[in-house]
Amino acid sequence: MEHKEPLISLRQLVLRTLVLLIFLSLLFEAAVGYLLKERALNNLAIQEARHISELIFENLYTKMQEGWSKNDIEKILARLNHVRDGMRIRLYRSKLVEEKYGVIAKDRRAVEKDPLIREAMAGQEVIRVNPGSTFRYLYPIRVEKRCLQCHDNAEVGDINGVLDIEFPAKQIVVSLDRMVFYFIAALTLFLLLFFLFFYGVFNRRLVRPLVAFSREIEKIDVDSDRIEPVKVLEKSNCQEMRTLEESFNALIGKIRYYYDRLIDSFLVDPLTGLGNLNRLKQEIGSGGPVSMALVNIDRFKELNDYYGFEMGDMVLKDVASHLKRVVPPDTRLYRIGGSEFALVRGAEFEVAEIVELLAELHNLSFEKRRLEELRITMTAGVVQMQSDRLIEKASIALSAAKQRNKPFEFYRNARELEIDYKRHIRWMQEVEEAIAQERVVLHYQPIEKVGEPHRKRYEALVRIVDRDGGIHLPGEFLDVVLHSRLYAKITRIVVEKAFETFRHGECHFSLNLSINDIKDPMCRNYVYESLHRYERPERVTFEILESEEVSDFETLDEFVRMVHSLGAKIAIDDFGSGYSNFHYLLKMKADYFKIDASLIRHIHEDPDSRILVESIVQFARRIGIETVAEYVENEEIARMCVELGIDYLQGYHIGRPSPMPLGC
Repeated sequence: MEHKEPLISLRQLVLRTLVLLIFLSLLFEAAVGYLLKERALNNLAIQEARHISELIFENLYTKMQEGWSKNDIEKILARLNHVRDGMRIRLYRSKLVEEKYGVIAKDRRAVEKDPLIREAMAGQEVIRVNPGSTFRYLYPIRVEKRCLQCHDNAEVGDINGVLDIEFPAKQIVVSLDRMVFYFIAALTLFLLLFFLFFYGVFNRRLVRPLVAFSREIEKIDVDSDRIEPVKVLEKSNCQEMRTLEESFNALIGKIRYYYDRLIDSFLVDPLTGLGNLNRLKQEIGSGGPVSMALVNIDRFKELNDYYGFEMGDMVLKDVASHLKRVVPPDTRLYRIGGSEFALVRGAEFEVAEIVELLAELHNLSFEKRRLEELRITMTAGVVQMQSDRLIEKASIALSAAKQRNKPFEFYRNARELEIDYKRHIRWMQEVEEAIAQERVVLHYQPIEKVGEPHRKRYEALVRIVDRDGGIHLPGEFLDVVLHSRLYAKITRIVVEKAFETFRHGECHFSLNLSINDIKDPMCRNYVYESLHRYERPERVTFEILESEEVSDFETLDEFVRMVHSLGAKIAIDDFGSGYSNFHYLLKMKADYFKIDASLIRHIHEDPDSRILVESIVQFARRIGIETVAEYVENEEIARMCVELGIDYLQGYHIGRPSPMPLGC
């Protein structure tokens, strides 16, 4: 876990900052005091040493004029060395003096060993502070005019010798230490007073107002209906503080404005201004039992397609406005999506109310010129005094009303639809899971050519294997997924697996395609590609359900022509189920008619079925189409089919579906 530095208050931050500044200031004072002390000590030492050297030189010069010898001068120096404790004075001759008055050996050795003396002999004043707190000053004695009478071998400005003075710096150091101490103490006191004053002003004018400002901010509740502006800093005469408060209040106002708009957009339908599905769920979720009438505009998609979405929105707005006028005051109105409106109240809806409401909407007229002749109808699903799954139950009642072609229906009359609804949800989940886990399999049922039992062909039939290994037939799930994206996936799996199974065999096989498959361009293209890759496309037959409603004859014709051009065949499945268009069937040029099972299963005991089957067989022979009898369950049906001239037999009497085709 990432370590986070603990938070501190503004007052603590200011105090820490001031303490740090005071500490740094004291360090700076001490450093400056020390440097000043060293500088002053050197200057004072130089001045005192010069003064002493000048006095000593004048005394010595006076005595030398009186004719004193070297020994007399050394006695004077020895006496001067006792004048002050720790003072030591020495005099060294230069080479000019040594040439005239002789060399003093010990002095010469001292000059040769000590570089400071040699430096002074070169004419430089030298001062050094020794570790023992003493000063050493070497004063070069220069030749003056008055010296030429004795030192006639020299010139003015030459060095006659060096006066070496060493004396204690105790008194100077003590005085300077006291002075520096007073300086640091005074400056420290000043800094403490300054920072105390600064903290007092800073705390009163900045820290306290900002702390109060932050506490007021903490009290703000964005969920409250009203947020009062913060007015803590309005008494401050600091421009930046006032600007901060004004900017914050302006920002809070904008946030509240957009927050309210966001909440409205989440709970309000922007087209009609009614509460939306979110508001409906919010309001019915916390209350007790209520009644709901879910009202839907019939065939609204067709209206949108014909008039356009702009006109569709106009219709929705007009319907919403009309509903607002006619809905009783105790009923809340919502638009919960598409063309559905929900009416919710705390009491039951009367049948007369629903009838009157739908009649009012049926008589609704529209102001738009293009919509003048439009008359809409609406269907309602009603659930009375429920608190659980209210929207779901109203939707079930609405679906029941549409299926039964009734203007409205109550949920209590639609219970069987709820069972179907749950079945729908279950199988959608089951099929989707089976596709993802590759549990969609094929079984193959044999089709026998009459008179040629060894000439095998098979129909590929889809199955779903559940998690427990149970096998489910298409009648259990195919109608559920027919209009979903899963249906196309199943068709693709069936085509792929069937072509792979019969790739290397000699058997013919057939596959079922719905009208939806043929209308789907991706599915059609996949069928074409599979036929292109298959070496013997003449073995393949596509069975199309004749009982399905066909709306796009042009696409179907194109598909049949393309399949025939690729070498495959077409069969009309469930032929004779009651919806055949013989003119269109002749135009489509199918290769087989698979006679509907409802006719075959009773052919041996129902004369009408036998007559109808016989008519179909004769019709097919005249136009050159072979026939297949489905549902041949016993020997008697098989014999009757043969007598009527049917070309192929299929059913449990011929063979049950199995996971693998036999004999291929």
